[in-house]
Amino acid sequence: MNSKAKTALALLILIGGITVAARAEGKNFAQQLVGEAMAKHPQVAGVELSSTPPGKTCVTIASTEAKDLGEKCDNDEFTAMKTDKPFVEKEKEGGKVVYDITMPLHDASGKLIGTVGLDFKPEPGQQQSQAVQLAEQLVREMEMQLPMKGRLFDTAQ
Repeated sequence: MNSKAKTALALLILIGGITVAARAEGKNFAQQLVGEAMAKHPQVAGVELSSTPPGKTCVTIASTEAKDLGEKCDNDEFTAMKTDKPFVEKEKEGGKVVYDITMPLHDASGKLIGTVGLDFKPEPGQQQSQAVQLAEQLVREMEMQLPMKGRLFDTAQ
């Protein structure tokens, strides 16, 4: 093998290794949805998507906070899934009301597949109904991209 062929082979091996490493560290489609939600909705301070991976219990599978990944679902998620309605917590932050809303998440056929937790930035005069309406819109945008639950765990594109 001549030196050009050896260089080309070494480059292909290197690129292949980088590709495999990138896939191993790659994000899932759920994480892509979280990123898109943050980019599109500046009034949202944080997003967390929870579901049940195959053979596991309900956990956070995507989040704006890496430390939250893998956390077990709690009362917020279980209540939203059980009632199939938003679970709303109203908190005070810097003297302003902030809404933490956990929404049920469905696939395109309407089957419940998880939850989306949303933290809203405090806005003067914002009403709970406005925050819930925005949360519903954001979740509908996600649901339109989910033909089935398994899509959440696919590698992002």
